[in-house]
Amino acid sequence: MEDLSDELYDLIVLDLENGDQAMEKSKFQDALSYYLQALEKVPNDKFQWEISLHVFTALGDCYFNLKDFVNANHSYNQALQCPDSLENGYVWLGLGQSLFELEEKEKAKDAFMRAYMLEGKEIFNNQGYQYFDLIKSFVE
Repeated sequence: MEDLSDELYDLIVLDLENGDQAMEKSKFQDALSYYLQALEKVPNDKFQWEISLHVFTALGDCYFNLKDFVNANHSYNQALQCPDSLENGYVWLGLGQSLFELEEKEKAKDAFMRAYMLEGKEIFNNQGYQYFDLIKSFVE
């Protein structure tokens, strides 16, 4: 697999950093704009690049904060198509949360179990009790 040029990689990372700063200030629409700009800069096939995992995950988080659970779910699913994603408990957690909010509890349970198996109970800290409670009886 070829690598992105340093210049292009830096431009994408800058958009991600600007989006992260906007997220920290709860300026979710601004963050969304930055993350979408980052995604536009990623060459096709977007799923072959490692940076895409970060872009799609950031988009998922942003949509989730905007309570757009359909697009959050879509973004986390796209993240799971990127290199090294299947071993990333955070992506599984985000997918589970979006599924939970979409009332797809059985699918959410599967995603939460994957997150738990990869990262342990700690990944659920500060995420709201309802998410861990869905799998609690299976792991304790």
